[in-house]
Amino acid sequence: MRDAFPSCIAVLHTFGLSLDLYAIKDMSLKLVAVLTLLVVCAVFAEDVEYDNEFAKNLNFECPQDQVITSVYSAFDGFAVDRRFKFGCSPTPGNAKPRKCVWTDGFVNKVESAMAFMCPANHLIAGVASVYDNVSSDRRMKIKCCRRPGFRTNSCYFTDYLNNWTDPLDYTIAGNKVLTGWLSVHDNGQQDRRNRMVECQYGPNMHKRSS
Repeated sequence: MRDAFPSCIAVLHTFGLSLDLYAIKDMSLKLVAVLTLLVVCAVFAEDVEYDNEFAKNLNFECPQDQVITSVYSAFDGFAVDRRFKFGCSPTPGNAKPRKCVWTDGFVNKVESAMAFMCPANHLIAGVASVYDNVSSDRRMKIKCCRRPGFRTNSCYFTDYLNNWTDPLDYTIAGNKVLTGWLSVHDNGQQDRRNRMVECQYGPNMHKRSS
């Protein structure tokens, strides 16, 4: 079973804290440090209300007229899984995209790369996933929504947003929208690194008058 301490320490780093267990030589002090680390990590874990439990399915949708604008995820070495917390907001210009569709099937296979983009002018507004106990990986479905008369443009890929077993802490800029999600899987780490596709969003200025 994998050591959970590295992921726990990574969570502390997210909050600007640090603790180097390997630099502590005295065994009694190291034991105190480990117990302190577990308590602090438990406190921080309770501060996040995740949208799924470890090794359980995920089914998240934004409220009507909103789209996903933030993703937080923490890895646990004992569960060999991630929990996710999504945040939603209105679109730039308050476009209220309501024509929505879930992907017909899963957008990835277990232990394989994922490269998903919504159809043209659609934004991500929901995420569902099924946990596979054999591979300790997740297959995902994604909900995409659009508003007629609005379009995406100037899209680009972000850099990788997390390292192996480290937290994913992503918030999109206020004038951008989320339209795609990419990830790579590593069998040794039993985890995924993630990238997003961001776009500008606004009225279709080339739309013909009726």
